[in-house]
Amino acid sequence: MDAKNRFDQKYKMTPGAFGSDPMPIVKQALKYVPQGKALDLGVGNGRNALFLLSEPFSVTGVDVSEEGLKILRKNSKDNPKLNLVVSDVLKFETEEKFDLILAIGLLHFLKIEDIHLLIKKMEGWTAKNGVNVIAARMVQNFKNDLPHIFAPNELRNLYQKDGWEIKEYSEVSRGDRKVASLIAQKL
Repeated sequence: MDAKNRFDQKYKMTPGAFGSDPMPIVKQALKYVPQGKALDLGVGNGRNALFLLSEPFSVTGVDVSEEGLKILRKNSKDNPKLNLVVSDVLKFETEEKFDLILAIGLLHFLKIEDIHLLIKKMEGWTAKNGVNVIAARMVQNFKNDLPHIFAPNELRNLYQKDGWEIKEYSEVSRGDRKVASLIAQKL
């Protein structure tokens, strides 16, 4: 099943599938960028976007799932600071620069070459002193349908290069789940 059908079906069955609280790493990122323009790639039903809208951010949310975006639009009460784009994140293009770019729970749904392509695009869309926030799975692939599971330090290594400073990085285990999380700032 492709990602669009998978997530459309998930949101139809469980509109609040991922809860309403933002990921803790999104809250942490506000230490480095407290306001501005945010891009949420793979925004889904929008728990992180809704949090950012409650802060001094305008948000562009990109997702292939129209069902997820319908839920977000409803929950945001058509907030004028929210721009939603129905698109595969790999096909999304923009000339805008963003202060904050999120890819939460997204990269493990991509092949490694597409991860590298998306990271390169994210870097280009990031304003000077802007921040990229990423959280990705490391071990759990229960349905054997995820194209890429991150190895230890693999996510960190994607941002260990000139022009970027890693502000926070962690690999956290909870039961049979392990997630790599990163906050990196463009210099």
